[in-house]
Amino acid sequence: MKKFVSIMIFVLIIIVFIGLNYLLWERETRERNIKNLQEINAGNSITINTLNRQLENLNNALALKEENIRKLEEENSNLKKQIDKLNQDIIKTNNTILQKNILINYLYGNLKSGTPETVIKKWAEYINNKDYISAYHTWYPENGEQNETLEEFTSKYEGIIDNIKIDLIELYSGNFEEFPANELMLEGDLFFLVKADVRLREEAADNNAVYEQGENNILFALKYNNSENNWYIAALSPVE
Repeated sequence: MKKFVSIMIFVLIIIVFIGLNYLLWERETRERNIKNLQEINAGNSITINTLNRQLENLNNALALKEENIRKLEEENSNLKKQIDKLNQDIIKTNNTILQKNILINYLYGNLKSGTPETVIKKWAEYINNKDYISAYHTWYPENGEQNETLEEFTSKYEGIIDNIKIDLIELYSGNFEEFPANELMLEGDLFFLVKADVRLREEAADNNAVYEQGENNILFALKYNNSENNWYIAALSPVE
């Protein structure tokens, strides 16, 4: 009986020893697993941080490229505008050259006595005769562009001017910047400085912005109409 009890105690000790060893082994295994997981987690954190930095760098590079693209598109837009303006200037210049060449060819080949300053004399004659329709057509061709109506044109002379006497007509090639009506430069092909004695109606003498009572110096811009082979008055401006 004692021998059996001793055996049982020995077996029990062996079982307890084995159990303790298992528990120790399991604890060590768990610690190793926890440590491994901690290391893996730390590695993942480092990887995530690295990836975040890489992503930030990529976003910065992308923003820089987008800014460069925006600047290039803006420069391209400005260049297109400059090109469009240059093309418009070229077209305008070519049209001007064409008109001047037409004028030169006319002046060399078809200039007749009394032309082109004759149109200024006719204008004054028509105004004196109160023939405002004919005077109107010294400015505007019948089939051309008209910047004012006959009534508007007539209102500038009827009841205002009694008589215009042309004393002198001479070709003008001076400085146009001194005149307020700089559009004459754009409107005219030839320019004449006219000295005229203007007689205004008494009631209009003090309120007329264009003509003065007595001697006037007037700059006329004449434009040649190639389709009608005729000269027209494009604009006029008083000269002080």
